[in-house]
Amino acid sequence: MIQKRAEQPLMHEFLPNAALVSASSFPAQARLARRRRGAESGAVLVTQLVIGLGLLAGMFALNAVGGNLVMPNPNDVVEESITMWSDGTMLAGLSESLIVITLGFVLSATTGVFLGVLLGGFRIVGRVLDPFVNAMNSTPGAAFIPLIIVWFGLYTEAKVVVVWNAAFFPILINTTAGIASANKDLVEMARAFGAKRATLFWKVMVPDALPSILSGLRIGAAICTVGTVIAELTMAQSGLGGLLAAAGNRFQMDRYFAVVIVLMALGTAITALLRFAERRLGRWRVNLANGR
Repeated sequence: MIQKRAEQPLMHEFLPNAALVSASSFPAQARLARRRRGAESGAVLVTQLVIGLGLLAGMFALNAVGGNLVMPNPNDVVEESITMWSDGTMLAGLSESLIVITLGFVLSATTGVFLGVLLGGFRIVGRVLDPFVNAMNSTPGAAFIPLIIVWFGLYTEAKVVVVWNAAFFPILINTTAGIASANKDLVEMARAFGAKRATLFWKVMVPDALPSILSGLRIGAAICTVGTVIAELTMAQSGLGGLLAAAGNRFQMDRYFAVVIVLMALGTAITALLRFAERRLGRWRVNLANGR
């Protein structure tokens, strides 16, 4: 007995050393992970540059073979872009389109998230409204444009409604799916501690569904840009869509591509901003998955 009691402390002497070795390996693992991320980012950037240069070379080649009507010369596109920005044409069109995009996105995000929380949180409500949501979502948005024109006219209000109709359903469906598939363990734990229905919604289910909600918002924001151009082409022509229509009708392909580049840059900026917000707001889920 005395010998066993004397040997017991010796067994525990190795545990702090093992923990120290494990803790000392964390900085090395972090440095290795940073190196891997840096190498991956560098490879992605180089690949993107190669693809961009390939597309630029393809434009020059098509222009040389088919002429300006098939593909404008990139140099002419740059010159036309400078002209349109310097005389205020592009800035005026961009500001008009941004108003429609912003109002349509705010309206679709507010209504989509709110109704998605209701449909995902209340099972009976979701079952009742699910066929109607699917029917509306499967109907092409262009089918509602004549009705929207009759109800709201041809100007900003009607364009905002068109954008809302285009972006509302992706946000609604993603939010509903995220709320409905919230972590059951967290929900049951909150119920065990006496959490009320409103607390379950806003403190447990909505934060757990945040990645799905943000994904829906990102998809909706991209669709808002497309919906704005469609609205500006089919209604009173203004904004970037109006510039596209005017350039296309006159076969001014250099001017047309100058507007297209702005639309591409606008969509990319909106998507990047929402991805940044998704990473920042969803960081707690990563820490929870890692056990931190």
